[in-house]
Amino acid sequence: MFCNTFSKSIYITMRRVVKTLAIHLFCIIFFAFFYYYFSIHFDNNNQNKFKYYNSESKINSLVDFFLFSTTIQAGVGISDVLPNSVYGKMLMIMQQLIMISIQVITIYVFTNY
Repeated sequence: MFCNTFSKSIYITMRRVVKTLAIHLFCIIFFAFFYYYFSIHFDNNNQNKFKYYNSESKINSLVDFFLFSTTIQAGVGISDVLPNSVYGKMLMIMQQLIMISIQVITIYVFTNY
């Protein structure tokens, strides 16, 4: 009986963990493409001579925006891509607020059940 209850508890916990990870991965992918689409509102810190974000290829710039989105979602900080307009900053703030909300909800769910 105890073993069955314990395994059910682990299963429920792992489902919550997987759901939380899926939400984070969705946010990373969504915002990476969003940043890529609005790339004119961002600068590459390594290429300060350009007026707006410019990379050698579309694949490199997409990877840069995945890195940017991942560092924001992880709460680490900013990569070498920087917002250069109010719209870029607002996109970044929106992702940070979503990330904080997910963290608060996750902590609440895991501590109350």
